[in-house]
Amino acid sequence: MEAGGVSRLGLQAEDPQGSPLTFSWSVTAGSLSTPLGNATTSRANWTAPLCLASGGTPPVQATVTNGLGLSSTAAFDLGVLQDLGKNRQPAFSAQGFEQFDSVTLVDGRITVPDPARPPSESIVFPEDQQLSVMFVQKDSIASHAVGYLYVDDLQRKGYVDAVGELVDANANGIADLHEDLYNLAPTTGAQARPYIGAARRCTRPFSSRGFLFNQPELALDANCANAFTAGVDLPDARPGNHFQVSTDVIGRDAPTTLSTSNTGFSDGGLFARIPNLLEPAAPANGDKGLGQLVFLLTDDDWERTTHRNMGTVPDADNYGSDGIPDYDVSAYDARGLRRSTNPDPGLTLADRRVDLGRIQGGRELVFFLVVNIEAVHDPENSLVHPCLRKAANGQCTLHLKSPISVFFSKSRWNMDQDPVGQYQVTARANGCEYSEACYAPSGYPDGCYLPSQGRRLCGWLPEEALERLLEPDYGNNHFPNGLVEVTTEPGAPMPHVLSHPSLVTPGRWLIAFEDLNGGGDRDYNDVILQLVSPVSTGVVRSPSLAARPSSPEETGCTVSRMRLRKDDGYFPGCDTAPIQYAVATDCRVCWGGACLPNPTPTWHPLTLRYGYDEAVIDVSSTPGTQPCWKAVLAPANGFCTSSITRVDVGYEYAPLNP
Repeated sequence: MEAGGVSRLGLQAEDPQGSPLTFSWSVTAGSLSTPLGNATTSRANWTAPLCLASGGTPPVQATVTNGLGLSSTAAFDLGVLQDLGKNRQPAFSAQGFEQFDSVTLVDGRITVPDPARPPSESIVFPEDQQLSVMFVQKDSIASHAVGYLYVDDLQRKGYVDAVGELVDANANGIADLHEDLYNLAPTTGAQARPYIGAARRCTRPFSSRGFLFNQPELALDANCANAFTAGVDLPDARPGNHFQVSTDVIGRDAPTTLSTSNTGFSDGGLFARIPNLLEPAAPANGDKGLGQLVFLLTDDDWERTTHRNMGTVPDADNYGSDGIPDYDVSAYDARGLRRSTNPDPGLTLADRRVDLGRIQGGRELVFFLVVNIEAVHDPENSLVHPCLRKAANGQCTLHLKSPISVFFSKSRWNMDQDPVGQYQVTARANGCEYSEACYAPSGYPDGCYLPSQGRRLCGWLPEEALERLLEPDYGNNHFPNGLVEVTTEPGAPMPHVLSHPSLVTPGRWLIAFEDLNGGGDRDYNDVILQLVSPVSTGVVRSPSLAARPSSPEETGCTVSRMRLRKDDGYFPGCDTAPIQYAVATDCRVCWGGACLPNPTPTWHPLTLRYGYDEAVIDVSSTPGTQPCWKAVLAPANGFCTSSITRVDVGYEYAPLNP
């Protein structure tokens, strides 16, 4: 019978002389219940031990003695079945493991989630993550600031609905988020909304298509001069033939250079030319900011000026492109607020990285780029003014003309139309060096041939960025030649972010911005950042698979052999097997019927091949009666992702001292 099984034993006796009989039982292994019987019979239940030595003394004997002292003994020659093939591992469940670190269980499959894979349209981590952002390169004449928002913060304020779509609560045709970014709502009336900021700089109303608005301070000069024109003939920004259409335009472009004292094109706040809504909450913006500003300036060049002198902070370095933004990043915290004490004064390599801290799992992030650049409307060259309001047929009826634009990683929040209107907005070769000479009308003569596409494609990342990403600080990150693309739906706003995970280094991925309204050259390398999330090796460990508490000292037995059969999978691109299995026999420490988990059992590694495989191992060198198994899963990346579907474990006992 199996270990722990119960056998009902009994015997019947008689004395020819009729003297009274007595029965006695003895056991050398296992346990015996209190015997029951009458004058001629006796019975008892025997519980089998973990093991029995083969060929040894029978474990149970019963002796019958008559009144004259004569006796006879019966031996019960019992055995204990050791079934190595029996599976002792129950079906996987989240509560059925002793250790379950950095892994997930979905549809019965154990895997290590890859933190470097949320798409740009919906950046949500399944669990809390430490996240930092590294500056890689800027390749644009514009000046920029980079930050992020939490979607649930916008939902609480009523800007987006439960599925992340923009809301127009005052029903004037402009999404409330866009309206408050530029403080367009009127000060009174049915469409009035609270001013986002501490104090309004300009109060100049305008009327468009029957609705009253306030002219946006971020598109008005220092004198708040009128900047609204109704019925302007502009090329249609919709895809197709860009014929002239009549539309309204609000705002003006900034002069070539603004003096530092010029208050134009500003809504005040912490930073003159960042919309107050995108700043961190502070008295300077009336505590109405919802954003977190990661990098206040992305300039990294030979000049000590920002574009049109409109940068968020002054440019403090003219050393050239060294991968360090041209301002003292560490003087500000991860929200964009100035620190009372700078932990790393001056421009150093540490200024490449901003630690965002712990990002809560389940909270969606949206990154944004604030751009300072000329306002140009030329749909034939994929340049447009942002569109605040559209007619039912998709034609823009109110354009915004401003040197300050905002682009979101969630593309349907963007204001600019896509004048090209193709499903594939851009397609580039991610391992191929970017060249300005390579663009679509030229037929990609300077592109790289991709066999998977059967054509040449222009490179994506500039040479400096590719070289910088190979540095240890960036994870020795190289990009095999392959396709990267941005896609969209008909009539959707222009997407401005290309998100791409590292296929080599786990926990890292790039977000790269296109900084021109309408897409411009669509190179998606104007600002390149690397997001970094520490990755952990996944560990899953079963509890003890033994049926009852016991120890070798108490039972005289030990697990002698273990068998493990597994069903797992991983992409063949893994350099080495990403799952390592091991078994142990001392997974609990037991005495007197009580057990505690052993945090440091003695592990016996197993060598198993990919897919279905099985191994049997002798574990008698480490006495123990509490067997278990564990698996260590390597961190996932774009080439190598592993999972475990099933584990089947068997074991057998043998005498400790045969």
